[in-house]
Amino acid sequence: MGIVYDSEKGELRIHGIRFAATDVREFCKRLDLLVGPTVARVQMHSLEALQGKNDVEIIRKENPNATMKEIVDALVEMDSASGLGVTRVSSGDNYDGQISIETSNPLVVAQVGAASAFQTAWWCGAMSALVGRPLDVVNIVYDDERNVLRFQLVTRKGYDAGKV
Repeated sequence: MGIVYDSEKGELRIHGIRFAATDVREFCKRLDLLVGPTVARVQMHSLEALQGKNDVEIIRKENPNATMKEIVDALVEMDSASGLGVTRVSSGDNYDGQISIETSNPLVVAQVGAASAFQTAWWCGAMSALVGRPLDVVNIVYDDERNVLRFQLVTRKGYDAGKV
């Protein structure tokens, strides 16, 4: 499915989801100025995590028999097709431990504000939905020399699967 641009309708679709091309870096800067960097980061995390969750639901509807690996592969393709960089996801076979994510040539990199959550929160929401447990983003590191963003997703502290 991948990327589809329909010039007659003026539509850009990635895996069937309609997208709008926008300057995310400028959007993040403006959001930081509008509400402050702390609130902007929280808002961006909330929006992007929800979008990641929704994207997993759409992929599952399109292919209800897809394996976890196939869904992760579709997410990686969406990330790249959206212009966010080239992403690699690694974990155990069932994604039951720590999940490591590495993006080469990331679109945005920041330590504070909306941009600090933009590249990580979508993955947090998507993978939380995929594995069925809440995950948190930890160990965010940007290697400026190699232009690579790395972070891990871990099960939220205090989460008890038996109490859900």
